[in-house]
Amino acid sequence: MKRNFFSLLLVVFIIGIISGCGSKEGGTDSSQTSTDAAAELQEERITITFYSVAGGDEYYNDILIPLFEEQMSGKYEVLYARATPQEIISKIKAQGQNPNIDVVVTGLDGLPMGINEGVWKQLIPEFEEEVRFEELNDIARTYVEKFNGYGVPVTVGPGGPVLAYNSDKVEQPPTTFVELKSWISENPGKFMYAAVSSSGPARGFFFGLIQSLGEDMNDPQSLTQTWEYLSDIGQMIDSYPSKTSDTFNFLYDGTVDIIPHSPFWYASLKAEGIVPPNIQAVKMEDAKQIIDAHFYAMVNNLPEEKEKAVLEFINFAMSKEAQSQMLSRAMTPVNENVSADLILPDYQETYQNVLEFALPDFKDGDQLIIPEGEWVLFPDIDIINDLYTQWEERILAQ
Repeated sequence: MKRNFFSLLLVVFIIGIISGCGSKEGGTDSSQTSTDAAAELQEERITITFYSVAGGDEYYNDILIPLFEEQMSGKYEVLYARATPQEIISKIKAQGQNPNIDVVVTGLDGLPMGINEGVWKQLIPEFEEEVRFEELNDIARTYVEKFNGYGVPVTVGPGGPVLAYNSDKVEQPPTTFVELKSWISENPGKFMYAAVSSSGPARGFFFGLIQSLGEDMNDPQSLTQTWEYLSDIGQMIDSYPSKTSDTFNFLYDGTVDIIPHSPFWYASLKAEGIVPPNIQAVKMEDAKQIIDAHFYAMVNNLPEEKEKAVLEFINFAMSKEAQSQMLSRAMTPVNENVSADLILPDYQETYQNVLEFALPDFKDGDQLIIPEGEWVLFPDIDIINDLYTQWEERILAQ
């Protein structure tokens, strides 16, 4: 009996060996096939290096890139990084014939700087279809024309002037620059704005003031009334912080009672619960909104494969589906076909919170808007830099 039992075990063992060998020779190992397929996909995947010099991580990195990679089913991997406009232009110029930066989202500073340095490729009119030019709204088209098609506007938003104020201390907030000056005179040390060159809300305040006084922001040497106004209120301002966030903190802790803000940034911070309940905001009625913007810029002289990849990325990013997700981050899309109905379920609640706190002038039903006809573009970069220098010499240094 014992001998028959061991004979049976031997037969089973030999059959097992033969079966195992046959399986390998036949190439039917499913785990090996999966590994090979994954390795092949990894080898074929194209990397797109995407830099932001305009902020917006909460949209570009957290929403757009994952959506794009998912939509492309693993065809592309997008590497995201941050830099300043000066840093990114220096990096691009230094990379020579072996580019490792492909596409950049930049603001109104980095786009003209890059044009002057020759680092951006002109996208329009050559790639009008790829970047969905026909779907752009009027403001975006105006910026395309301003910069000769070297950048594709991705978001254009109202940059102020808007005032945020402590409602416990300010019962009737000023809504004109004349009223604001009077309030500052009666409440010295209780108004503050950040350095104009480094703060979006401060720029909205500054360019709004120029408009309200009837002066020409495109003629820096003619702003007599503007400098006089800023010099007068400067006698009652304790400091000009370099960071916008510092002015927010001074407002929240009661050091000051009024500061400049921007409409959608205010709504976004309110929605996140960062802004205390007693802090409210009001639109200045005697000036149009200065329009800030972000642009997609493609690096010049990319290899054909990379250029094709970047255009596919921009094409997706400019679609109504991708653009609609910007609403949940209080960013203003430029695609005319965006809709709150296209916001993905994960972001719907966030958007409803933003919408709740948006000022009445900046929403229509369930849509964030820029009031029609109530906007102006920034001046050219050389003029802006001249104005910043004059502000530093005339106001900051006084």
